[in-house]
Amino acid sequence: MPYFDYNATTPPSPAALAAEREISEQAWHNPSSPYRAAARAHALLEDARERLAALVGGAAKDYVFTSGATEANNAVLAHAASIAEAGARVVVSAVEHPSVLEAAQACFAGRVILLPSDARGVTQLEMLEDTLREGNVALVSLMAANNETGVLQPWREARAMARAHGVLFHCDAAQWLGKLLPDTLAAGDFLTGCAHKFGGTKGVGFLKVPASDRVFRGLRGGEQEHGRRAGTENLAGICAMVAALEIVSQRLAREQASWMRARERFEKALPAALPGGEILGSSTERLWNTVMFLAPRHENTRWVAALDKRGFQVSTGSACATGSDGPSHVLAAMGVKPEAARRAVRVSAGWDTTMAEWDGLLAALAEAQVALDGTA
Repeated sequence: MPYFDYNATTPPSPAALAAEREISEQAWHNPSSPYRAAARAHALLEDARERLAALVGGAAKDYVFTSGATEANNAVLAHAASIAEAGARVVVSAVEHPSVLEAAQACFAGRVILLPSDARGVTQLEMLEDTLREGNVALVSLMAANNETGVLQPWREARAMARAHGVLFHCDAAQWLGKLLPDTLAAGDFLTGCAHKFGGTKGVGFLKVPASDRVFRGLRGGEQEHGRRAGTENLAGICAMVAALEIVSQRLAREQASWMRARERFEKALPAALPGGEILGSSTERLWNTVMFLAPRHENTRWVAALDKRGFQVSTGSACATGSDGPSHVLAAMGVKPEAARRAVRVSAGWDTTMAEWDGLLAALAEAQVALDGTA
């Protein structure tokens, strides 16, 4: 069944599964235990940390392994609040992932500054400069790429502005990593990522902490992760994550252009297959794998079901927001009316999605519209 929901989760890559199996069978010991087999597990853990740093950037000692980006994002916001001056504010974009937005509201209740988005889904930074000049800002958080629309965000510019005012900067790179090369993401203060977004297995991610930060503490209860995050490390998942990122990073340099062409061909043909459909963020840079469009009629849940019947798996948007009341907060920030937002469908492809599958999705959309119109 053609799968077009990679932004929600990706199938584990063969390299990840092989690494996880090998570790689970041969190095399953607790890396913190005192005997030789555990010492080998600890050595593999630190080797994975070195390999991750080589892939993403920065020093290995700055990386902390977590259960995923949600834990990492929560840890960043909680830490920023714990070291902030009284009354300090946090600045986040209105299109952030819920794990950033809700953590910000919980940790900085009544002191959250939301940066607006334009109609393309790009965060606007004018308010950021004004807020930074006013002072008493604990943290600026801006994602690298949006999980719903795929729109790339101005994280480099936001980071430079925060740095100029001596303010910590956090970037949630969960959707960027594995789909684009890391660029200078690791040059910021805090960086978070998640294995199952790029072919790793679920339940593992990472957080990069500033080298100068000697007081950061995530989960409490033990001295794992050099005293920065308690809990026995998921060594098998960590090694699977690094193996997956190594493979996809190699492919990016060779194949990204062809993946982009496949998406562009799909978008060019979409108006004929789905007259009246509107692609969101089409006039700005987006991830090569993501197309979010407003169907001309019928709610998105009906589109998902109709396409599922035809063998295609797509989404209505963020899996973390599925089931929440009302339309997407990302689309609301873009100025999309609630009625239109309920017609939003997200297509997100993967590294092995074929041109034939893209073409098949177009045909399935046309068929689904006829079927839905007939049952209206």
